[in-house]
Amino acid sequence: MTRFTKLIFLTLLGMILLASCKGPLGNTMLTVDTTRCVGCGECEEVCPYDAIEIIDGDAVIDPGLCHQCNRCVEICPEGAIY
Repeated sequence: MTRFTKLIFLTLLGMILLASCKGPLGNTMLTVDTTRCVGCGECEEVCPYDAIEIIDGDAVIDPGLCHQCNRCVEICPEGAIY
């Protein structure tokens, strides 16, 4: 295999791998069930990315800041975040 052929092969392989990657978790954004959320703020306190804020008594997750670390899911006493 020539150097040029190897370069083409590796470039195509890289393009295929990049095209198939949808990110670490795809579109699995965390959701807050507002019928179960009591606004205790435990999720807000435990979030290392400051992605959660209690607004009008309910947790609101900022999708731009959330890294889906699931710490809020683990700490929520009502099981309102999934």
